[in-house]
Amino acid sequence: MTELIDSAAATCPYPEWPLVQHVARRWRDIVSQAGGTIGDEILRQPVLNPYEGYSGLPVIGRTFIGRREILGNIETKWAVSDLLPPIILYGHRRMGKTSILRNLGRGADSHIILVYLNMQDSGLVDHTGQLLLDMAEALQREAARVGLQAGPSSREADYATLGTARRALNALLDHLDPQMRQMRLILAVDEFELIEAGIREGRLDAGVPAYLRALSQNYRWLALIFAGLHTLDEMGHQYQSAFYGQAEHIKVGYLPYADAMRLITRPHPDFTLEYAPNLRAELYRLSYGQPYLLQRLCWEMVNHWNVRFLQAGEKTPRELTLADLAPLLTPDFYHAAGYYFDGVWSNITADERDVLRVLAEQEEGCSISDLTTATGKRG
Repeated sequence: MTELIDSAAATCPYPEWPLVQHVARRWRDIVSQAGGTIGDEILRQPVLNPYEGYSGLPVIGRTFIGRREILGNIETKWAVSDLLPPIILYGHRRMGKTSILRNLGRGADSHIILVYLNMQDSGLVDHTGQLLLDMAEALQREAARVGLQAGPSSREADYATLGTARRALNALLDHLDPQMRQMRLILAVDEFELIEAGIREGRLDAGVPAYLRALSQNYRWLALIFAGLHTLDEMGHQYQSAFYGQAEHIKVGYLPYADAMRLITRPHPDFTLEYAPNLRAELYRLSYGQPYLLQRLCWEMVNHWNVRFLQAGEKTPRELTLADLAPLLTPDFYHAAGYYFDGVWSNITADERDVLRVLAEQEEGCSISDLTTATGKRG
């Protein structure tokens, strides 16, 4: 309102601008008074817990914090080539790969259509045709959502075999092709190694990766991005032969320090609690920016603060301290986060487990020479 008041004379013709200024001043006063009342009311209630990633589910929208470097890297790789190279996002479980996929094209990039397939769901198919039918239905839903003509609904009978499914999906893409203009369609495949598992089990045709590659080459507005545990070099022959020399790899690891601090202190614009500086440092030391663990720890702290608030009311201090953290680090916490720890343990070698056993006994870590002596391993 203040900006409108200041700019009305320059943006509105006379005699309208004095009236615009008058209306804006009245509404500014009303909104300011209401804002103060609402703010007071918020401080009389428990805090809405904004740490949505505590459950391991993807974080989408305003509570998705950080990863600008990775998102910028993806866009750069797609901006410097006429053909959009396939991208492989890889990293341990619970690093935020799914959240990155789900946030591609959000915000100002209204020219992007995101078609997301989670192979933990779509991978549970009897044959390749069903997989491509899932892809076609997801594509039609998203195309219709942005106002494109997606053609007639896909029929299961047209996706009975790889051959018929290929023709039906190609026809759908051909129907969209003249409408795309400056738009881009991103096909994001999560847990993509499950396609390889389906090939090994005989449920999916070995030609699926090559067919996906061909789609991205035939339709220059179609971008492929895969997320999983492995790089292309660690995948099976079908993926290596289909994408080798074309795919770009991007590792998804721990959050940088600045992003971790932002996640802790500003997980949502309306967050009303504060973290003591030494508590922020300890949360980072414990997690080293591992996004799921950081979300889990902060979620637990806010929940426990809400319990205290319901007991003590408005006099409850709104700053969280180290004293609030200690009671949370119990066997129950590690059990609740067990999926992450089990995932790390099951995806490393026996030698790496020996190293972790030694490190787990060291409160402040140890040198390479001490680690070599303790494990009897080099390299």
